[in-house]
Amino acid sequence: MMPLGFADSETLSLENLSSGGKSHEKLDGKIPESLNPASILIVDDSIDCRMILRTAIEQEGFCCVEAADGMAALKVFHEMTIDFVITDFQMPNMNGCEFLEVLSREAIRRPPAVMVTGNLADSVRMRAMHAGALAVLSKPFEQKEILKIVREFVIRKQEVLH
Repeated sequence: MMPLGFADSETLSLENLSSGGKSHEKLDGKIPESLNPASILIVDDSIDCRMILRTAIEQEGFCCVEAADGMAALKVFHEMTIDFVITDFQMPNMNGCEFLEVLSREAIRRPPAVMVTGNLADSVRMRAMHAGALAVLSKPFEQKEILKIVREFVIRKQEVLH
């Protein structure tokens, strides 16, 4: 499957991001087609993790953008509006906590974020929450758990806008 948007340390391609999704699932109901799908940024150095998350998120009707590390993810924020972030903790160049901390300092509007990690030490969990993560989930993660958090955020955002 060709990614809609992918960012790594050298490249950033945002083609087809505005194409949106076909069906917009709202828990058990439907999000009206007239609403723009949320843009979800997946930040992880594992291509497999990004692919798994992208597939699940796009099936929900959301747009996805990928970044291989925190540095590449920061580029995305200079290029487009991101509604939600799913980030790994351990990555080269800039880890997930460092990425969220930079966003907290630099971003005018920092999107909500979920951190996924194989390191659930209390120090990592506390740092992630302090940096702005809504939740810290263990790897391997349950797709349903991440999708539930994303859907709930998007539904709340749409309700506020209307």
